[in-house]
Amino acid sequence: MTKYINKDREKSEGKRNEMNKKMKHPSSRHYINSRKKASLKVRRTGAAVMVGLLLFTGTGFAKENLRDLYHVYEGGRYIGTVGNPEIVDQVKEEKLQTVKGKHGDLDLVAGRDVSVVQEKVFGQEPDSDEAVRRKLKDNVSVETEAVAVVVGGETVTHVKDGAAYSDMMRQIKLANVKEDELAAFEQAEKEGADPAPLADGETRVTDVEILTDISSDDVFTEPGHVLPADEAASILLKGKEVTKDYKVRQGDAAEKIARKSGVNTDRLLSMNPDLKKEAPIHPGEVLKVPDSEPYVQVAVTRESKEAVPLPRRTVTEKDGTLLKGETDVKQAGSDGTKELSKVMRKVNGRMVEERVTGEKVMVEPVDKIVREGTKAAIGHGSGMFMWPVQGGYISSRKGERWGRQHNGIDIARPSGRAILAADGGTVKAAGPLGGLGNRIEIDHGNGYTTLYGHLASIGVKPGQKLEKGAKIGVMGSTGHSTGLHLHFEVKKNGSLIDPLTVVSQ
Repeated sequence: MTKYINKDREKSEGKRNEMNKKMKHPSSRHYINSRKKASLKVRRTGAAVMVGLLLFTGTGFAKENLRDLYHVYEGGRYIGTVGNPEIVDQVKEEKLQTVKGKHGDLDLVAGRDVSVVQEKVFGQEPDSDEAVRRKLKDNVSVETEAVAVVVGGETVTHVKDGAAYSDMMRQIKLANVKEDELAAFEQAEKEGADPAPLADGETRVTDVEILTDISSDDVFTEPGHVLPADEAASILLKGKEVTKDYKVRQGDAAEKIARKSGVNTDRLLSMNPDLKKEAPIHPGEVLKVPDSEPYVQVAVTRESKEAVPLPRRTVTEKDGTLLKGETDVKQAGSDGTKELSKVMRKVNGRMVEERVTGEKVMVEPVDKIVREGTKAAIGHGSGMFMWPVQGGYISSRKGERWGRQHNGIDIARPSGRAILAADGGTVKAAGPLGGLGNRIEIDHGNGYTTLYGHLASIGVKPGQKLEKGAKIGVMGSTGHSTGLHLHFEVKKNGSLIDPLTVVSQ
């Protein structure tokens, strides 16, 4: 309802000044702006009243020639003068009707700062009703009383009322905890009793804390600024856009970085003026990319108790009754269990602390025992080579010699003339072979073969299975030889290697 002030009731200039002071006070809803136009109209109206009163008292002019006029103001700004104050209420109602269809659930108010001053005048005509109506429509705003959501002193959004604000805060918490977890936590807080001990496998929330400086403020605002609780919570959780540094990695391109950052390439280029669309970028360069920073941070602390396995150990025992490479499980063993209590703290879902608060062994683990064979298998190499003669020294190494390639090593002056199999295997060949004279080749079954040359005599046959260290012949000087010695070669997967990489004296 528009309020009126009847100046006919003012008996003196002092009373008028007192009223004006009150109207100029910021808390008054009838504040009159002292703009030049408004002041001239008030002075002109006052003069008309004085002239009318003089005529009335001095000449007996009819009292009924005085009329009521209404001066309309909006927030101290002069709008116009009307003869019928109902025009103001009509405009307010029209403005309300344009908004109610979209925001009918809100308590709307139109022209909250509109005031009307009633005055009796003589000889003054009001402004055009249509002109005042048009100006009022341009200046009257529709507002609603709402709750402003203030973060760090900055108004971020608005909700309908205190209940919606509470609902919004709960929605923010529910983005970090489950509904049943939050309900149990709130019930425990309400009861205030010490919680019962946790059972195995149980987890519970012990604290939900909003770390951000967030508060509410009762305000008037535009209806379009007011959001439902869940939408307001989403804005606070999503936050505002910020920039962060991105270190370029191998294979990165501007388009790829932009796509990962959720923007188009042009936006990325605008954030990095030195970056050109077609120019290459190099690993290690640092670019600016967009990111979001939530308005609110929610810390959730949980405690848990769970039974976790204590793994069994595997113990190996050497066993000479098993062939080398063979294994046997002597004891299967079993895992144990322990009871582990932990406290975990997350902020906006990111783990910031995890610590063990208790540990108790419930079942001790039992070792698994595995027997591992050490017995050499006849006909199978172990991959570990022994010196193929009794003593002696290296008289010639592998490599270029006398203008040609020497494929192995020569061993001379042994303490005994027996030639031994450097490892277990199968005789591949035995007999004379050109300059090597009498030679023996052994396939060790694991990619390795060995050759023994210049033998005086051969004591094995092709296909024969040999143990490591078995006597296979006698040292001699057959073939192209300058004296008593053993020529010894080693091949791995068909390629000659230096024997000294696998055997030592």
